[in-house]
Amino acid sequence: MTAMGYTLAAFGLILLLSRLKVPLSVAILTGAAALGVLFGLGAGQIGSAALAGATRPNSIGLAVITILLLALSQSMRAGGQLEQIVSLARAFLRRPAVAMAALPALIGLLPMPGGALFSAPMVEAAAAGGDESSGRLSAINYWYRHIWEYWWPLYPGVILAAEWTARPLEVFIAQQLPLGLFMVASGVVIFRGLQQDLRATGAPAPEDTKRRLLRSTSSIWIILIVWAVGTVVARLVFAHMGFGAEQLKARENLSALGKYGPLTVALVASLVWTARLNGIGPGGLAKIFAGRSLYDLAVLVLSVMVFGQLLEATNAGWRIGGELQALEIAPILVVGALPFIAGMVTGLAVGFVGVSFPIVLEVVRAMSGGGATSAYMVLAYACGFLGMMLSPLHLCHIVSNRYFNTTFGPVYRRIIPAVAIMFVLAVGYFELLRLLGL
Repeated sequence: MTAMGYTLAAFGLILLLSRLKVPLSVAILTGAAALGVLFGLGAGQIGSAALAGATRPNSIGLAVITILLLALSQSMRAGGQLEQIVSLARAFLRRPAVAMAALPALIGLLPMPGGALFSAPMVEAAAAGGDESSGRLSAINYWYRHIWEYWWPLYPGVILAAEWTARPLEVFIAQQLPLGLFMVASGVVIFRGLQQDLRATGAPAPEDTKRRLLRSTSSIWIILIVWAVGTVVARLVFAHMGFGAEQLKARENLSALGKYGPLTVALVASLVWTARLNGIGPGGLAKIFAGRSLYDLAVLVLSVMVFGQLLEATNAGWRIGGELQALEIAPILVVGALPFIAGMVTGLAVGFVGVSFPIVLEVVRAMSGGGATSAYMVLAYACGFLGMMLSPLHLCHIVSNRYFNTTFGPVYRRIIPAVAIMFVLAVGYFELLRLLGL
């Protein structure tokens, strides 16, 4: 069997075990072990890779952020802040259905791993009074959480793609921005058949609604502001110490500190502010942090990171790329297929960019004779992103389903039509850019 076959078999095992109600963290770890066995790794190698994946600074950083996100969400719920945000958003936007999409989009401005977990309670509250399926609610939350990630410059995948394509960030953003608009439009299909009460237009909001909404969402803005300032400070400090991008990549501890440190500080600052805003004392915070659900999800995050480490140990992404090239598939299909598969395999924007773009760029340059490449790279990013959205390893996909107590199947049934529409729009945009000679 090929590397692609082995990888798809591991995915299939994870989905099957999930379907059989096996705890998802156990299913993912089992899939990771199966992947190692299929690629010929010994028990010692699999164990070492698993331990490395669970203890890497990036993994620990993700687990800490997940715990803080859950604690913040529970603090906002305990003080009635989430309900207030949803109530004011529904009044301001006038339609519950619009609020159901707008609230996860608002959270999507923050580059938080697993951020769909933060917006899930808001979507649930916005749909209050409507008998909607958990699959639809999870799909709405998951889809609209990611409308910015094609071009918003706070996302590492966007920055990395701009670096690989050697385009100025502002040019990259301008060319990618339509993809974000397409995603907003294609997601409308998820609302098909939504209960009429959630589509109804409410009365005009009171005059002070906007001011009250800004105050009630202050916990979110604090995260964004502190994170942005902290990121700038971290970069200046590292630059002063003589650490550039390449040195940081080589020193994972420093890299993780620069990546997750500002966000951790931002979440702690927001948590302190939120506790004060909602009258939650030290005892109340201690009770929140004593809850098992915070740590169950952190274990799930670590299992995803273990799977990623096994993918790295087996060189699955590079092997799949080599197989596609060896099959002499049409170059344009490689441009679309390789990022899509990489997105499915890694469940991360940084993952599909890092794995596929070095190969895709060489294919595109050979195909264009060193000419215009922008249109092809836009298509590559779009396909990789859609693969990421369909990945059972995408952390937001996992935590959103977990929150709404649903499995992958009902969510896939909702988002696959949106993915198909998004793909058609992306291909049309690719053809337009190609006609313009970009």
